[in-house]
Amino acid sequence: MSISENIQGVHHTAICVTDFDRARTFYVDFLGFAVEGEMDNREEEGLSRVVGLDDALIRWALLRLGSHRVELFKYHRPQGRTDSRRQCDFGYTHLALEVDDVDAVYARCQAAGFAAISPPQDMRSGQVRAFYLLEPEGAATEFIQFRGRAAP
Repeated sequence: MSISENIQGVHHTAICVTDFDRARTFYVDFLGFAVEGEMDNREEEGLSRVVGLDDALIRWALLRLGSHRVELFKYHRPQGRTDSRRQCDFGYTHLALEVDDVDAVYARCQAAGFAAISPPQDMRSGQVRAFYLLEPEGAATEFIQFRGRAAP
């Protein structure tokens, strides 16, 4: 049984970081997200319960670009794992941002000193052009351009 009639849309993607200021700078100053809310030393019983972590204490921000939000978390406690993930590892792997000129975005990312997994690549018989950028803590952000038709 589907619950689609109850879903109003996608609200946000959450990203846990170790260097909050560096991540915030990447999303706000480089990608252009706007800050909707931010709080340090956030701790409340409901938060600990909803994330399933006793005595959680976080730094938090909600960032918005268009109709999508990124929720940044920096856990002061408990301490989490910090090893990086590969695209083939279990779980969510990347955030994708649709752009109108992926080659121009790639050039700006390179000029800003960000590392990409590869230069932009053509896929799906040339209908899509994309690359993955490694954000400052190593998580992947995909920039994708759809050519000649709407995004699937």
